[in-house]
Amino acid sequence: MSYAVFHIIKANSSLNSIAKHIERTSHPDNADPERTHLNRYGLVEYPDGITGLAAAVEHRIANAGISRKISDRQVRCLNMVMTSDNEGMQKIIDAGKLDQWIADNIKWVRDTFGSDNVVGAALHMDERTPHLHIAVVPIVTTERKKKAREAAVKKRYRTKPTNRPRLCADDIMERKAMSRYQDLYAEAMAKYGLERGVRGSEARHIDQHEYYRQCQREKAVLEKDVAELSTEKKKLDKEKKSLESKVGHLECSAIALDAQRKQMRVANEEIRQANSELYSEHTRLTEANSSLAAENKSLMATSSKLSDDVARLQMQKLSNEANGDFQKYKADIARYFPDLEDLLRWGRYCTHIGFPDRFTQRILAQEKVGFAGSLFSSEHNQTFSTEGSYAKLERDPKEKYRFILTIDGINVFQWFRDMARKLLEKLGFQPKEPRQSRSIRR
Repeated sequence: MSYAVFHIIKANSSLNSIAKHIERTSHPDNADPERTHLNRYGLVEYPDGITGLAAAVEHRIANAGISRKISDRQVRCLNMVMTSDNEGMQKIIDAGKLDQWIADNIKWVRDTFGSDNVVGAALHMDERTPHLHIAVVPIVTTERKKKAREAAVKKRYRTKPTNRPRLCADDIMERKAMSRYQDLYAEAMAKYGLERGVRGSEARHIDQHEYYRQCQREKAVLEKDVAELSTEKKKLDKEKKSLESKVGHLECSAIALDAQRKQMRVANEEIRQANSELYSEHTRLTEANSSLAAENKSLMATSSKLSDDVARLQMQKLSNEANGDFQKYKADIARYFPDLEDLLRWGRYCTHIGFPDRFTQRILAQEKVGFAGSLFSSEHNQTFSTEGSYAKLERDPKEKYRFILTIDGINVFQWFRDMARKLLEKLGFQPKEPRQSRSIRR
């Protein structure tokens, strides 16, 4: 079973640094550029007039009613990361529950840390494991722990309200509270088949900066390997020159062999003349045997014709037997599996438009299959993408042994037309209704 993974990371450096990572204004080395288009940003809307995560954090602090002065060293933002292992996340995506998973995570963070403190969120699909970033400003209204020590000394402090808002990441990340967060988060994620991690586990999350430092160390090792390979290449080049020199010597030997071959050709010519004389004698004997050869040829032709006739009759017999078996096999399929012919057509069609075999098998089993990605329409000669849809093969109410493939509850051909119309409308064109495709029906 997969674990529900929840990390809280202090944004100790500039807010712009964490904002660049979450909003992907700076592309990290461990992200796949070909999958960045699958990321989702703006899952939590910024206030009017605010653009960017860093500005949203400062806006929340400025409007929270904080009276105490905020130092430059205070943590202004907590980066909360929600995910699971690759298998757990893929099950959520395949089940078509990714949108609900995102919404439940944002709701849980708002309920746990205060709705006003949640200022930004983004889904990253371009790294090794899909994960959700949620930015939280650590504003609390609980009494400061320092109050108890201040009450023990003689000096009296002016009484202040105990529930005034203040910026304090340490109160949120107190050890007992962190364990409680893991319990509560695991309860919220149980409906997705995720469970709480092992209590007291020594496993530690590697933060972004440590990961990049590891990448740099690995890069240095690779550069060293490249240098060693360069040295090895020079050595191989030297060996190549030595081999080329040996080839030159072999070419000289080949010239000497050519001279020997010329001498052998002269000797062979003498042998050929002697053989010509023998051939003349052989011709005389052949002419004497020609009458026998002609008779033998006639017999062989007759025998060959008989063999061809026998072979042709055998092939015709085998063909008739095969045709009979095939017609019987086809009749048995139509009798016992009347659905199979139409299922085969839809199976080929699912493969044609881009479904992988494991999805096609589930669709042919008439399961409701969630997916995200691109499908190809032959009717429009165009690929259309979806971030979350479901496909299902349903029986045709008008024909007993026929099926209809639907995507998001509508006929697949109509779904492609709707996607094409939306694309044209987005581009500013007035779409024309295309002719209905009949490629799947005979």
